[in-house]
Amino acid sequence: MNGFNFLMEEQRERARKAQKKEEITIAEGELKAAPTKFLGYDFLETESVVETVLPGTKTEEINIVLDRTPFYAEMGGQVGDRGLLHVPGHDRTEVGQLRVIDTQKRGDVFVHRAALLEGRAPEPGEAVRVSVDADRRRAIQGHHTVTHLLHWALHKLVSRDASQKGSYVGPDKLTFDFSSVPLTKQQVRDVEKLVNERIAENAPVSWTEIPYAEAKQRKDIIQFFGEKYGNTVRVLQIGGAPRVLNGYSMELCGGTHVRSTGEIGPFRIVKEEAIAAGIRRIEALAGNAARDWATQEAARQQEKFETLTRKKPDIAPLPAFENDATTSEMLEGIDARSAHLEKVEVEVRDWEKQGAKTAEAELKSRAAQISNQLAASHAGKSFCAAEVQGGDGKLLQAVADALKSKFDGPIFLVGATNGTVALVASVPKEMSVRVQANKLIQQVAPIVGGKGGGRPENAQGAGKDASKIAEALAKARELLS
Repeated sequence: MNGFNFLMEEQRERARKAQKKEEITIAEGELKAAPTKFLGYDFLETESVVETVLPGTKTEEINIVLDRTPFYAEMGGQVGDRGLLHVPGHDRTEVGQLRVIDTQKRGDVFVHRAALLEGRAPEPGEAVRVSVDADRRRAIQGHHTVTHLLHWALHKLVSRDASQKGSYVGPDKLTFDFSSVPLTKQQVRDVEKLVNERIAENAPVSWTEIPYAEAKQRKDIIQFFGEKYGNTVRVLQIGGAPRVLNGYSMELCGGTHVRSTGEIGPFRIVKEEAIAAGIRRIEALAGNAARDWATQEAARQQEKFETLTRKKPDIAPLPAFENDATTSEMLEGIDARSAHLEKVEVEVRDWEKQGAKTAEAELKSRAAQISNQLAASHAGKSFCAAEVQGGDGKLLQAVADALKSKFDGPIFLVGATNGTVALVASVPKEMSVRVQANKLIQQVAPIVGGKGGGRPENAQGAGKDASKIAEALAKARELLS
């Protein structure tokens, strides 16, 4: 312990002597400070020296610049790392702990946005311990490497001209923007299948630095023209012999990646859509994010299935998952359930159409019988005002439509079902100058505690007080007389 304290004090002294006396400021998006040394390709935890501490955009945040860091700063579509920053005391106990909530890059300087959890913030020249959130970084790396596989698969199966236009690589998902015509469902399935096959091969993933002049001469290394590259570039390679640059996928990329494709885990494309003219976007998931999606999707499928069974109870059950199903098995199950639900939806739609046709035929038949009775009972009268027992709005309208061909005068019908009163009025066009159906409904509907409206030739209304039907009929007869 004494030896540790002695060495720690020596480190602090070196840091104080090395500290820049020039004031470091963030102005117009650029930070004036010595370049930060990035160690995150090989390490997730390091000891660093604080170069400066600056106020954050929010009062509870501060910006910390370190001489070296394992935190990847947001760039190339990959989000910035998060983690912890520890401020140790002389006796090795912590005197401060901060959560790094984002890492950004200003020029060659890495800026760590941090929030104080406990104790105090670090001071310039002080030695601190920093550690990246390993689980989050692992998920990001899986999504970044599989983005390269997706790019390769699109070139193999869709078009060599499907060039990348943008990307997002985070722990929760990846999005990949590319120039292309819309993909068919079969193309999406084929691309997903090919990517999963390459993941299952557990091919090595490696990277090496070469002169940019050399990279420009290699047509098998994907690079983005218009991007600014330094004299030395980093090539990400999948497959082939490590760092020999003979892989099946090779791109210029400064991001962090898994060491072998098997680390990515199951891959699933969840969306393919247009975001601009000629530009498509694929949204996809891998590893634990794919399993989380599968769990949520299974719940959505179950909810959809239960909605369909409420319409038609006797449909085939939805395939179930095993309790210990792997993510790959769950994704396969999701596909099987989706196919089953598509068949069930067709079955329910056909059943509903048939039921609707039957109900419509029954409605017309019943309406015809009632209209015949009303025509007979109102023969020779100038109008028809009647109650249809157990009649709802659909039945009343059907009766009125059937009665028009048998009766020449204005028609007013009222009925009640399940505590709701329905009103329908129909007036021949040639009579609408004297009597308007909509005005008739507007004057009668309030009697049954309702309202309504429509056109002069046809109108409908509804109310809640079935005990006033007789009074409503009397009012209608008075207005039609």
